[in-house]
Amino acid sequence: MQSALNLIKGDKVGSETDYRDALPVNMVAIPRDIFGVKGYMLQYPGLKQIGDLGAVSRGGLWNERFKDLYRVNGDGFYSVDEDGNGTLLGSVTDGGTVSMPYSFETQGVVASGNFYLYNPTDGFSQVTDSDLGNPIDCVWINGYYFFTDGEFIYHTDIDDESSISPLKYATAEFMPDDSLGLAKTQDNKVVVFGRYSMEYFIDQASTDFAFRRIESRAIKIGIVGTHCKAESGGKFFILGGRKEESISCHTAGVGSVQKIATREIDKIIGQYNESQLSNSVVEAYSEDGMSYVIFHLPNETLLFNETIALTFGIGQAWTVLDSGQNDPVNYKGIHYANDVRTSKWTLGNKTSGLISELDDKLAEQNGQVVRWLLYTPFYYFESSSIDEIEIEILPGFNDQGDASVFISQTQNGVTDSQQYIEMYGTPNNYGNRFIVRRMGYVSDWVGFKLRGLTSSRMAFSRALITHG
Repeated sequence: MQSALNLIKGDKVGSETDYRDALPVNMVAIPRDIFGVKGYMLQYPGLKQIGDLGAVSRGGLWNERFKDLYRVNGDGFYSVDEDGNGTLLGSVTDGGTVSMPYSFETQGVVASGNFYLYNPTDGFSQVTDSDLGNPIDCVWINGYYFFTDGEFIYHTDIDDESSISPLKYATAEFMPDDSLGLAKTQDNKVVVFGRYSMEYFIDQASTDFAFRRIESRAIKIGIVGTHCKAESGGKFFILGGRKEESISCHTAGVGSVQKIATREIDKIIGQYNESQLSNSVVEAYSEDGMSYVIFHLPNETLLFNETIALTFGIGQAWTVLDSGQNDPVNYKGIHYANDVRTSKWTLGNKTSGLISELDDKLAEQNGQVVRWLLYTPFYYFESSSIDEIEIEILPGFNDQGDASVFISQTQNGVTDSQQYIEMYGTPNNYGNRFIVRRMGYVSDWVGFKLRGLTSSRMAFSRALITHG
């Protein structure tokens, strides 16, 4: 008898006496009809080092106006060329993640309560207007730099990007909560993210504070920290929640909110208190027709595959990104920025000054091999012998000779059996079949785990188990 194996998401048993999802690690689902199934699992692109700025990443973006890639690492503001070489342009206050809005005239940086402006003609300088306060976030809209300091919202003068009038202050008043972050919508409005609210403002060119609240668009949901939001496809992906609920992952649009976290994701998030989660970072990017949202938590990095969620549902859409070999290590890449000059996504690093680019020909990260894991759901095979497991693969492209795959099984969801080792393939051997035979007797139910530690990428599609 043959049964199909699902490799997108598996099962495990938690120490709290609970059934849990076993999420794939460094493997993402790709929706495509192949061999009679609707998708396959592909190893997440590796990181190829292209530079080193000497300190951990705090933010980065491509400035379309100046045709340059800017990054903040440590206390330095850098221009980074297409080869990864950094030129120091100025110094900022050290601290956490920065905001980097830009206008037609300048590149702005909000770092640790200070505001800086740069342009290639005048160079880099700190704005010292006494009415600036201590901004925590900023966007640029219609000729204004628009700020929040956690309590007030305010903006620069229309004719001077370094000047702030004390009359140009207001508050978001839909709910009495802190104003933690800002963003600009695709229809050119400012959204003010509170801890438990989202409130929209439109430019009315009014005297003093130029913006007017759009009362009908306010939503009762907010973010847990300043950088816990990202825009993709006209929607905002946020880490936060409503006042009466625990912190989770959501999408928020005009008048609508949808939770995208599964129960397993909520359990991962629930390990942390609100203070710990407030420094999390959410970012989004798209490549090869796939849209991803990445939630950088204190000790885990979770990737939400929006394309898979729309195709198969949110239960199949989550992956853990990791930089470990034998044990979990939080994914080191952060602050994705698309370098238009090379058409590559470049990343900073959470623990060093390395600048890397995503490389879909590699699985290793900055020269280090990293682990990947796939799990199956629990299958009921009472009194059966596992005669054979065959998985469709794409062999022949792994040129490092390290393409070993380790397979084990569990019959209790906690401990694993001995590992069976099978070669994924050898260089240029495109016809290799991936078959593991005689995995033993199953008295009740069983689940399988596949893992590897390779520098070459792997892909797994249709999987069949023969038993009897």
